Amino acid sequence: MYKKELMGAGLTHKQAQVYVACLEAGPSKIPQIASLSQIKRTTVYGIVEELEALDLVKSSYNGKQKLYEAQDPALILSMLEERKRRMTEILPGLTNLFITHRVRPKISFFEGREGVRKIYDDVLECKSKEVKQVVRVRQHNEAVGDAFIKEFIRKRVARGIVTHNLHPKHGDLYTNERGMEDLKRKRFVRYLPPSVFYAAIIMIYDHKVAMVSTKEENFGFIIESKEFSNTISAYFDFMWGLGSKEPDLS
Repeated sequence: MYKKELMGAGLTHKQAQVYVACLEAGPSKIPQIASLSQIKRTTVYGIVEELEALDLVKSSYNGKQKLYEAQDPALILSMLEERKRRMTEILPGLTNLFITHRVRPKISFFEGREGVRKIYDDVLECKSKEVKQVVRVRQHNEAVGDAFIKEFIRKRVARGIVTHNLHPKHGDLYTNERGMEDLKRKRFVRYLPPSVFYAAIIMIYDHKVAMVSTKEENFGFIIESKEFSNTISAYFDFMWGLGSKEPDLS
């Protein structure tokens, strides 16, 4: 009885047992406390010292006999209030450490075709079910492989992920399969001058920005940062508003 509540107040299981035994026994020697608490006598010596340090037990002498006596349980409330006060003092510093860790962007780097392909596995886990892409189809095919991209598109559509794509207005591939708007493939497209396209593809999703370079540089990365992804997403939306709905196929 009372042991669970005392443990909830911060005492260990054995501290709670010994403290209750001291309350029941009154001023007592170690053997009596050990008997009541059902803890080995050698262990009780250490526990009563811990309780003395918490001011929950006091020792005294009756002749040559050392006795231990439990103090007023109301002291436990004072102990909790003191702990709360100390936590309140250090909480701002702890919170700053927590925030610093949480907002630090995470950057993952990938090299080679097989490494870069891992980026697409992450995109398929997109929670928002929307990906914004800036993509050059020819360079994208060269960087990761046409067959791989077709399979990625199939998986993306199966998972209900919609893409909004910015493509070069001319000088690229334009088919229903790639480079053109296609509702069956959950793809919406706008076209911009080719001079604004450099990487093979940039993908913006959730709080992440992924980039795959051209075949020549053969690398990719994912930056996970709410602030950075929101910034790039805003640029994308601005360019989307400037884009035309049809490519220049002349």
